[in-house]
Amino acid sequence: MQWWKIAMVAALTLAAGLRADDAADAALAKRARAMLHHIVDTNQSSVRVDAMDALVATGEGRAVRDQLMRERAGNEASVYRVGIWRILANTTSSPYERMQWIERIEGVILNPRAADQLQAMEALGRLNHRVKGKVREALRARAAAGPEEDVIAAQWVLQGVSETGSMAGLTKALASPDASARQHAAYALRCLEPFDVSARQALVRALEKEPEDSVAYPYVLSAAVALRADRSRLAEWQDKLEKLLITGTPAIRFEACQTLMRRFSTADVAKVTPLLDDKDPTTQIAAAWTILWLLDRRG
Repeated sequence: MQWWKIAMVAALTLAAGLRADDAADAALAKRARAMLHHIVDTNQSSVRVDAMDALVATGEGRAVRDQLMRERAGNEASVYRVGIWRILANTTSSPYERMQWIERIEGVILNPRAADQLQAMEALGRLNHRVKGKVREALRARAAAGPEEDVIAAQWVLQGVSETGSMAGLTKALASPDASARQHAAYALRCLEPFDVSARQALVRALEKEPEDSVAYPYVLSAAVALRADRSRLAEWQDKLEKLLITGTPAIRFEACQTLMRRFSTADVAKVTPLLDDKDPTTQIAAAWTILWLLDRRG
């Protein structure tokens, strides 16, 4: 066979293989997206908000926003109202409207009788909102005294305005005798991803001491990987985090995926695809979100 014929056959074979890969990717993405929509349509717990977050992050912000606006009357009394307001703030193109939703969240913080103040502080942290005035003063008071989880959440928000002592408070909480406090501090640092040497050093120390069977361990590990706390140990830590995709609870798998999707290449889609078959919706969301995130990068 002449060389040009060989080259043509090779090119056609490669093209056919690429088309097959594209078709498989499209089918997987369709399945993942359909799973997220099914959870949104059938679930009324907090995982519905997680599924909406996944859809927003993978290109469906306008559709999610439109749905929430249609449901607005019912959402006002929802236990998960703060998460809904956060999504609405995050999906509007209007700075004025964004601030309107944020002010609702701030109103929860200023209401001493509100049961969802912790969720409100975490929402402001996730929105990277720069608090001021009465809200900032209220958060300063909360950071100075109160339940440790509330203190950590307040410090998270205050770090967004470079409040003196807020980062030191978060890193100090990594050494708390309370595993739940260490968990929340690590989660806050993972979300913040600060370019801060003291935070990275504190995570390295915390991970060295954290028992692998503690509630805090997956979150400290996830934060250490996300912040690249020690580049010489990053491969080792990522391998441990990947193992939690198999052995972890749904919440742990979700946390692991939040970090791993930003570390994985598109070739790693197969590592999370089996999780779509899990019966737990939190695991399904973690897998679907990661798959869509990675396939979008491939596209």
